[in-house]
Amino acid sequence: MFEIPDPLHPAIVHFPIVLIFLGTLLSILTIFTRRGALPQFAAFILILAAGGAHLAVNTGGDQVDDVLRRMPDAKPLILVHAEWGVKMRTAAVIAAISAVVALAFYRMRRLRRVLAFITAIIAALACYCAFEAAKHGGAMVFHHGVGVQIQPNGSGPATPTPTATPNG
Repeated sequence: MFEIPDPLHPAIVHFPIVLIFLGTLLSILTIFTRRGALPQFAAFILILAAGGAHLAVNTGGDQVDDVLRRMPDAKPLILVHAEWGVKMRTAAVIAAISAVVALAFYRMRRLRRVLAFITAIIAALACYCAFEAAKHGGAMVFHHGVGVQIQPNGSGPATPTPTATPNG
């Protein structure tokens, strides 16, 4: 019915990437307006992005030993990718905290705008870190084949069975 992907990291990483970019866009919009519960929605999306980034870092860390056993030469590539992932997680957590603090000052127009601007800057930094982590992760997989498991899928030509006889 429902199967959890193995490894989990490649399936998880795309959620925080999308959420941090969406949260950044929403936090930029909150600088100019507070209509339609936009600041609350921006804070919620940034909190989800921070949680997703934390989960992505943890699942990536769980996968490292297995990948290094199969490809020990990939260690420098993995370390750079992991470093950007941790930076993204840290920036996403700080952006989420900043968005929640900005929500606390929702009614103070000038201070709300300053805090929304700070949130947008931090979220943009998280976007840059996500871009770098994705760039290095993509290079690892698509250019160096790190973490790629080649398994036969059984879709080759069928072989005749020994019990089949031409004359029946």
